[in-house]
Amino acid sequence: MMKKTLTWLLRLLGPALLVLFLWNADLGQLWVTLRGALLWPIILSLLLMPPFVVIKAWRWTRLLHEMGVTLGLPTACALYTVGLFYGATTPGQAGDLLKAVYLRNRGQPLAPALLSVILDRLFDLLVMAGLATVGIFALGQLLPSRELQTALVVCMGLGIIAMTVVLVAQTPRQWVLTTVLPRLAPKLTANLERWNQQLGGLALRPGPLVALSAASLLSACFTFVRLWLLFLALGLDRVPLYIIVGASALIAVLQVLPISIAGVGVRDGVLIAILQTYGYSNEQALTLSALFLLLNLEHILAGFIVSFWYPLGQNGKEALAKR
Repeated sequence: MMKKTLTWLLRLLGPALLVLFLWNADLGQLWVTLRGALLWPIILSLLLMPPFVVIKAWRWTRLLHEMGVTLGLPTACALYTVGLFYGATTPGQAGDLLKAVYLRNRGQPLAPALLSVILDRLFDLLVMAGLATVGIFALGQLLPSRELQTALVVCMGLGIIAMTVVLVAQTPRQWVLTTVLPRLAPKLTANLERWNQQLGGLALRPGPLVALSAASLLSACFTFVRLWLLFLALGLDRVPLYIIVGASALIAVLQVLPISIAGVGVRDGVLIAILQTYGYSNEQALTLSALFLLLNLEHILAGFIVSFWYPLGQNGKEALAKR
């Protein structure tokens, strides 16, 4: 009971921060700032969602192909869009894992499907973690020392790289699944052995690895262009492009933590801290955050609509709950 309560309290941290920011903000100025926003950059940012999804879905199909799972690009785009919906409406974007359940419902083994979703997320996190370095140093005035900034960057990067190596490289993955985890959870030994057999063929070769990395960088570029257009819409032209990239990447990494829903509060705090250093008001930062949220709402709406054509069966939900 205590664990569940603590989990919910952590999830409410982000919304609580947003309430605090709004309490101290001039709501009238917020409305004036929003009314003064240019419309065309916002519309263009929204219109860039389809190519963004296509690139992400193509990368996912390549990962699945390396695991012996075939999935057509149109279906992958649809499932990826549904995954954006579930991811944006769950803490830490955990709902994105339901893409694996969709594949399980369509006759594919769960272990490779689940690993494909995790690796797909890790490719994004590796790119974003590297670029988030700029965001962390941009927030230097909020951290007690440059050494702490460096430690945060190093720990974040090494953690993601280590997890990627364990999942992708055959020998480390087999060691974790057959030696480490069975000792920690003996009751799961049979399941872990089955997963190890299902994942036995996964070992990314240089060619696919380069293609997947290039797709990750391209999708990140689309993300940054969409967000840069929102800065442009509010006339926040004093913020350098590299700071926009770093701040956006840092927000993307922090949104993975289960301390908010759709980045609410976390995103606002980062934008307020960074924009203040360039002479912009809290109201302008909160308005920008609202436009960021608009992109999330677009993902939610599109994914919700597509989900009617790709309903999640009851068997799939039970399968995920058992895992």
